[in-house]
Amino acid sequence: MKTNQVNRRNVRKAPDFPMSGSNNAPVQFTEQPRARKPEPELPYKPVKKKNRVNIYECLSALIATVLLFALAVLSFTSKDREYSENENRYLAQKPLLSLSSIEDGKFMKDTDTYLSDQFVFRDQLVSTRTGIDVFFGKREINGVYVGRKHFLFEKPSEYDEKRVSKTIGTMNAISANNPNVRSYVAIAPNSSEVLKKLMPLNAPTQDQTEQIKKVYSNLTGYTGIDLCGPLKEAEEPETLYYKTDHHWTAAAVDIAFPVIAGSMQLNTSGYTYENIPVTNSFKGTLASSSGIFSASDTISVPAYKPDIMYRVTYVNEGKTCNTVFDESKLDEKSKYEVFFGGNFAQINIEANPLSDRVLVIVKDSYANSLIPLLIPHFKKIIIVDPRYYNDNLQTTIDQEEVTDILWLYNANTFLNDTSITGKLSY
Repeated sequence: MKTNQVNRRNVRKAPDFPMSGSNNAPVQFTEQPRARKPEPELPYKPVKKKNRVNIYECLSALIATVLLFALAVLSFTSKDREYSENENRYLAQKPLLSLSSIEDGKFMKDTDTYLSDQFVFRDQLVSTRTGIDVFFGKREINGVYVGRKHFLFEKPSEYDEKRVSKTIGTMNAISANNPNVRSYVAIAPNSSEVLKKLMPLNAPTQDQTEQIKKVYSNLTGYTGIDLCGPLKEAEEPETLYYKTDHHWTAAAVDIAFPVIAGSMQLNTSGYTYENIPVTNSFKGTLASSSGIFSASDTISVPAYKPDIMYRVTYVNEGKTCNTVFDESKLDEKSKYEVFFGGNFAQINIEANPLSDRVLVIVKDSYANSLIPLLIPHFKKIIIVDPRYYNDNLQTTIDQEEVTDILWLYNANTFLNDTSITGKLSY
């Protein structure tokens, strides 16, 4: 009995297959693939990059360091410059070290200015920076407009009613106090008025013609001399002003002088002159202010034929000579100072003993290039620059028995002037 018993746990039951059809054939089926067990994720291990030395980066850093060190050494060891001809200004000098200057921060501030001014190759760096600014379209640099055809323009002055009224009041008082003295005023327009077509696009401008008319209309006892019309009607207006400076040229003086002489009733028929070029490397104040030195100008001085004899006295300096031209200035940056050597408080010119007219000229630097043409027409000319003049103008008028007064300015200087009221008022 035991041998015939079936161990049920060892008996494997046959699967029940569904049957189909009369012949009871088994139904075909497809075995499903077994699902694979996911492989365990390995922990992330960053790959360490090998440190490689870039020889080009090291070489560039070394060169930059050497250059900076060399520039620093040159800046500290080179001789300090007192004056920058390109910038037309005095440069900062080495500051004095003291406890008080350190405490208030003045020493560090002055040192920063000193290093900036005395940095080696400063002029070249300033010029390069300016060139980059112009290349990218900048048209105003330090109050100077960069125009077409290499022309630089001084920013035109606005008409300040309060300031100009004080100037006019002083002039009217001088005229009223000297009714027997013939009084004239000639205000020349600047290049921004005559050469407006060469100004930068959309640059703000002023109508200097109207400004000058307004000044003339408020003066009493004066003959106003119109210089705007003749200069604007010139056939070659681009020759009337320097490209790099705010002054007018000999070509402009050739137009202005006959107008002034006619108003003052001077007989010029017996005198002839020609303009002689004395330098073609003039770079003026506008070039210095802007840092743009792409153009040079020619300065010409008038020479009478035949020569006329006169004596020039620089009153405060106690200097006497027989010419109004200083050739030594042609070797310096400010070559326009070839006229009179610059600006001085008072200059007396004794010229034509046959004339009975004594002229006082109250002026700015525009007048310097025109005054030489007035010399043969007066017994004596007294030139007064209010910016430096500290004497009493009325006393001079009385003592010298003055017959004529001419105020000769350019529009920008006249509109900004405060010295007329400050120095010449009663």
